[in-house]
Amino acid sequence: MRNLLRRWIRTGIFCTGLLFLAGFCNIAEAGDIESMENESSNLKNELDNVNEELLDIGNDIADVEDKIEETTGEIEKTREQLAIAKHSEAQQYEELKLRIKYMYENDSISMLEVLVSAESMIDFLNKVDFIQNVSEYDRNKLEEFRTLRKAIAGQERHLVDVKESQVKLQKELDTRQSELKAKADSMSVDLASLRNRIKELRAEEARRAAEEARRAAEEAKRQEEQARKEAEAKQAAEANKTSEADKSTETSAQAKNDSSGKSSSDKKTTSDKSSNYDMPSGSGVLTKRKGVNYYNGHRETYYSQKVLPGHGLKIPGRHVASDGTIRDSDGYICVASSDYPKGTVVKTSLGAGKVYDSGCASGTIDLYTNW
Repeated sequence: MRNLLRRWIRTGIFCTGLLFLAGFCNIAEAGDIESMENESSNLKNELDNVNEELLDIGNDIADVEDKIEETTGEIEKTREQLAIAKHSEAQQYEELKLRIKYMYENDSISMLEVLVSAESMIDFLNKVDFIQNVSEYDRNKLEEFRTLRKAIAGQERHLVDVKESQVKLQKELDTRQSELKAKADSMSVDLASLRNRIKELRAEEARRAAEEARRAAEEAKRQEEQARKEAEAKQAAEANKTSEADKSTETSAQAKNDSSGKSSSDKKTTSDKSSNYDMPSGSGVLTKRKGVNYYNGHRETYYSQKVLPGHGLKIPGRHVASDGTIRDSDGYICVASSDYPKGTVVKTSLGAGKVYDSGCASGTIDLYTNW
C-alpha cells in the first residue's frame, strides 16, 4: 500500500514534468539559455524519479511473483488435505453405516447376548452404555470429518481468491511498468534534445561574443588610428601656422631694415640676422641649463654642434641665432625627429623648426644648438 501511494505521488510529479516539456519550444525560441538549463535540470530529476519508480515496480513484481508461487503451493497442499479429509469422511461414514445396519439387524440377539453374558445388573448397564458410546463416537467422528472437510474447502476457496488478486495485481504492475518505460524513453529523448539545443545555443553565444570582441577591437584600432592622424594633422597645422607667422615677422623686419638704407650684405652676420627672429623666453622654454623641456605634446632636448658638427646635414644658410640655436636660411631651427619626415616644419618652445636629422626616441624633438 505504501509503494502504491508513492507511485501515485510520483505520477503527479511526472505529469508536472510533462507540462514543463510543453513549454520547451517557446523557451527554445526565446533563446533563454538559463531557463532551458533549469528545465533540463527539472527534466533530469523527473526522469530519475521515473527510473526509481520503475525499480520499485520491478521489486514489487518480483514480490508478487514469489507470493503467487507460494499461494499456488499452499493451494496444492490444501487440495491434498481436502482429498484426505473427504476420503476419511467417506470411510468413517461407511463404517458408521455398517455398524448401524448391524445393530438394527441384530438388535434383539445383541441385547440377549448382553443379558445372558452379564454377570450382574451393573455389568449389564455398563455393556449397554458401551454400545451407546460407540455409536455416539461414530457420529461425533463423522461430524468432525465433515467440519474439517468444510474448513479445508473454505481455505481452498480463500487461497484461490488470493491467487486471483495476486495475478490481477501482477498484471496491473506489468502494465504500469510498460507505461513508465515508455515515458522514461520519451523523457530521455526530450532531455537529449534539450541538452543538444543548449549546447548549440552556447556555441552560438560564444561565436557571437568572439565576433563582437573582434569588431570592438577593430573599431578601437580604427579610432586610435584616426585620433593619431588627427593629432598629427593638428600638430602639422600648428607648426605651419607658427612658421608662417615667423616668416611674416622676418619679412617685416627685413623690409624695415631695407627702408632704413641697410644693404643685404650687412645682414650676413649672425648677430644682425638673429635680431630679426622672435625669441621666446620664460619657464616653458628649452635652455642650456634646463636641458629637457615638455612642449606641445612632445619632449624637447638639444644636441650641440660643438660635439656633433653635422656637416652632412646640408643645411642651407646655416648660422647661429642669438639664442644659440642653429638655423637655416629661412630662420627655422634645425631639429631632429624620428616621428616626422625630413623637411617637416614643427613647433618648438623656441620657435618654428624644420626636421633635418633623425635618430632620437619617438615623441622627442632634438634641437640643434651651439650651446
